Amino acid sequence: YNLMYNKQQGKCAICGNPEKLLHVDHNHVTGKIRGLLCINCNRGLGFFHDNIKILKKALIYLNIDLPQD
Repeated sequence: YNLMYNKQQGKCAICGNPEKLLHVDHNHVTGKIRGLLCINCNRGLGFFHDNIKILKKALIYLNIDLPQD
């Protein structure tokens, strides 16, 4: 944990926010540790069940109201 925490400079691997306590994230199929996440990003992945298709749909959904460059 400490090695990963220092390597990530105490920041969440997804959002980059600095946190005193990060949660160990792992692949639920393989058990492989992916990195350290803040509670919000860790829960977010959990709520989406690590499903890339659903996460992509969420990105598309969020992009609907964004101004186009």
